[in-house]
Amino acid sequence: MVAPGWVPKKLLARLCTVAAVAAVAAAAAEQKPHIVFAVIDDHGYHDLGYAGSRIKTPTIDKFAMEGVRFTQAYVQKVCSPTRTAILTGRYPHRMGMQTPFCLGTAQGLNLNETLMSQYLNDVGYVSHAVGKWHLGYTTWEHTPTFRGFESFYGYYNCAEDYFTHSQPPHNSTWGLDFHDDKQPNCGKGCSRPAWEANLPPAKLAECMAESASASCVKPNQHPWQSGCWTCDDVDHYSTHLISNRVISVISNHVAHHGSAAPFFLYLPFQDTHAPAEVPRAYRDAVNDDAATGGIPNVVRRELAGKLATVDEAFANITAALRVANMLDNTIIFYTTDNGGPIADYLGESFDGIGASNYPLRGGKHNAYEGGVRATAWVWDGRGKLHSKAGLGVPRGRTWHGLAHAVDYLPTICSIVGCNPFPHPHTGVPPRYSLALDGVDFSAELMNNATASQRTNVILDVDIPRPLSDGWPKEYGFGTVRTADGWKYMVGFPANAARKGDWSNPEPWLNVTVSLQGPAYGPEQLFNVLDDPEERHDQINNTNAVPAGVLERLREIYMIERNVAVYPFLLGPTGYPNAQGVWEPWMNSSELLVTPPLGASPACSGRAYGDVL
Repeated sequence: MVAPGWVPKKLLARLCTVAAVAAVAAAAAEQKPHIVFAVIDDHGYHDLGYAGSRIKTPTIDKFAMEGVRFTQAYVQKVCSPTRTAILTGRYPHRMGMQTPFCLGTAQGLNLNETLMSQYLNDVGYVSHAVGKWHLGYTTWEHTPTFRGFESFYGYYNCAEDYFTHSQPPHNSTWGLDFHDDKQPNCGKGCSRPAWEANLPPAKLAECMAESASASCVKPNQHPWQSGCWTCDDVDHYSTHLISNRVISVISNHVAHHGSAAPFFLYLPFQDTHAPAEVPRAYRDAVNDDAATGGIPNVVRRELAGKLATVDEAFANITAALRVANMLDNTIIFYTTDNGGPIADYLGESFDGIGASNYPLRGGKHNAYEGGVRATAWVWDGRGKLHSKAGLGVPRGRTWHGLAHAVDYLPTICSIVGCNPFPHPHTGVPPRYSLALDGVDFSAELMNNATASQRTNVILDVDIPRPLSDGWPKEYGFGTVRTADGWKYMVGFPANAARKGDWSNPEPWLNVTVSLQGPAYGPEQLFNVLDDPEERHDQINNTNAVPAGVLERLREIYMIERNVAVYPFLLGPTGYPNAQGVWEPWMNSSELLVTPPLGASPACSGRAYGDVL
């Protein structure tokens, strides 16, 4: 068995060789910074060491504590919408991307949207994506290498098995979803199914048999649903595959372009999304003695093992950047796509991975703070967003400004010199005509400002649906938060299977919810600056709510509601091909729907630098 911490020596050895050559040729002039944008899937608010958790994440903690930790950075309540917001700088309800989709659902991010990779490429960057896509693959044009990425290694769908890379996991009708796309516009005949990533059948049978016999497995459940997955394989585990490919990408970048050439890595990990699988050595390395700071709860311990692999990946990737003489000129952004999923009985649902959002309310699939307030930080190897030596802007601090996932694109563009805002002049490529929702917060970081330019964030404008209490369907449902802390929720804010409950304050003993959320009406109102745990609904408390606040929030929501584009299908459902591989099944000429632009009257006509 390979011990945790393993990384192929030949990859780092090659880096040492090419970096030595590249260092000689590096220009002395100031270079554009390298950008690493990491997304951790289903990351709980209480699931890192620096957040007070018993889960050990020393490498991530180090970078977070040296950088700037965001306390009011928001994302959407589920994965595809947040990924849309990050890469486009636009709210997902502008283009019908506010709900997740999976398997062969014919949906995808509109082809008229411009992605972060394309903006960065325009100013000299070489862009790569490694990990989870989940923005559609109905046609090849929807896949990453047609959208500004020079290469892609990973999977297109929403989730898959960590060892077999099949979707659905452990299903007899599975299809492989792991792809090695090594050049731009890598479609049919170029994209290669990465069969070598798949756990060999004999080893899979051994792992399944061993896991099924574990004492913690509950009746009628797969082992991973009980947090009892037992497998000692390391080579085929997704996080290791992702980490090792990133190291190869860095090596190749230095060899072909030099360490000074601007490098963009989009790094959306599969971890910590369900299923709750991790190589046995990582789970068994977690202390299970509560009296000595351990985690006796088996599901939570499985999650601790999964985060240990992510932490190790960060150690290996940053080491590779350091060897390549790139780390001191690298900015690392780190965020979750949504809060950790919580449930009444962890392990009873596919989402049950042992996450905790303590002390926040709710989690993935709803817009309470536990579902949308992100674990997020930025680290700047140059020391410009925070001081390297403790002079000027202090290193290792928190920023309390209001921010949203749509803000990362304009912020990064401000740092590196690209302009993602619409150009009114003729002759500009059409992709620049879509107005952004994002706000550049780089100046606030560099100037150590406490506030943000942003006045509000739109956290949800979802598909209209009736409530059991007769709330009119035409009102839809959604969530708006303002900079002064007021948060308005209308309609059905929580998935029925994942209610707005509070995580247990002692997740190492029991990761089920500790207190069920109360019944709610068609509208809720909280002040999350005064009441971040959302325990006091003020919708009917006229004495506590300043005049005009509720009216202002309702107006913001209805403006967005009236211009929202809702999810639409581009064609028929797709299935694994004859070789058992998930891949695009339509040509762009066959799409049944012309995607609407989804322009925002709140943004259209907005000049560069205007603030929402």
